[in-house]
Formats: sequence, structure tokens, C-alpha cells
Amino acid sequence: MNDNKSALRSEILKKRNAVPKNEIETLSRVIMQKVADLFKSVDIKLVMCYMDFKNEVMTGDFIRECLALGKRVALPLVEKGLDGRKIISAYEIKDEQRDVTPGAYGILEPNPAVTKPVKPTDIDLVIVPGVAFDEAKYRIGYGAGYYDRFLLKVRQDCIKTAPAFELQLVDKVPREEHDIPVDIIITEKRIIL
Repeated sequence: MNDNKSALRSEILKKRNAVPKNEIETLSRVIMQKVADLFKSVDIKLVMCYMDFKNEVMTGDFIRECLALGKRVALPLVEKGLDGRKIISAYEIKDEQRDVTPGAYGILEPNPAVTKPVKPTDIDLVIVPGVAFDEAKYRIGYGAGYYDRFLLKVRQDCIKTAPAFELQLVDKVPREEHDIPVDIIITEKRIIL
């Protein structure tokens, strides 16, 4: 199973990394505007969003828009859990530039010296990153399992949404028992509910 996931992960990352930066920017604006539009009329108070990295769907404008609209925004921080394993925790930011610092893998993370942790059960919407997705809304991440473990902690009614480029969609991603599907996938071409 892990070999299948690794092979698919490598294939999709190779395709995604080949997309020119200007196209990533254009498609990201389209996708994240769809995300913003979809949740305009929904009572979302606290959003957890990833900081994009290496040709992921770019989230900076969306984060700034949420903050400008008065929504609370949390970002994931990779840290050691009580059992010593690495986990992600959510920390609330007030400013997406001032409150972050390079963290695990060079990805911008909330700076715990100036941000506060939030309870996963307080989060209304999680913007979930991933490498590959299928129409059943299962995903393959980067292989560490951080999000699968984190998503077990959010409320049942928390909306798990994955922005993705159409090229990241495949017929079926290999699944394991612990894999958690998202509720919605949004690409430049469609919304999968």
C-alpha cells in the first residue's frame, strides 16, 4: 500500500512542480475565490488554513481576506505530541506575515512566542492540503499522517475542504483504515461535494 502511495505521490508532485509559477498563481486565485464564495453565507468564525509551499494551491490572499473580514485564522504548527510523535497543532494568528516563522520543512508556521493555540473543536473550517485526491474525497498527503491525526480531533460538523489543481485528481487514491476523507474538494474546474 505504501509503495502505491509513494509512487502516486511522486507522480503527482512531479506534474505539479512542472506547472509554471504564473499559472499556479492564476489557478490558485480562481480556486481560493471559489472557496471564499462557497463559505460567504456560512457562519464560519474560526478557519484553519495551511501556508502554501512548493506549488501548492496558494492560500495567502484567502488568509488575508479572512482576517480582513474579522474571522479568526489558525495555522498548523508541527510540534511534538505528548507521546513524542510529531503532530500538528492549530495556533491563531492576527497577521499572516508578522506572526509566522519558517518551521518544519521550511514551511511558514505560526510563531508560538506570539500566537496562541486553539482547540481543534473550536475550528469551523479546515483548509486541508494534499498531493492527490479522488472523487470519493480521499487524499494523499506528504506521508507523515499529520492531517489524518489532526482531523480526528475536530468537531463532526467542522467542514474539511481541500483546494486542489485539477491535475491532482486521480481515479482512486490508495486508502488505509486511518485515512480521513475531506468533505469538499475545489479545483479550478469544479466543486466536488
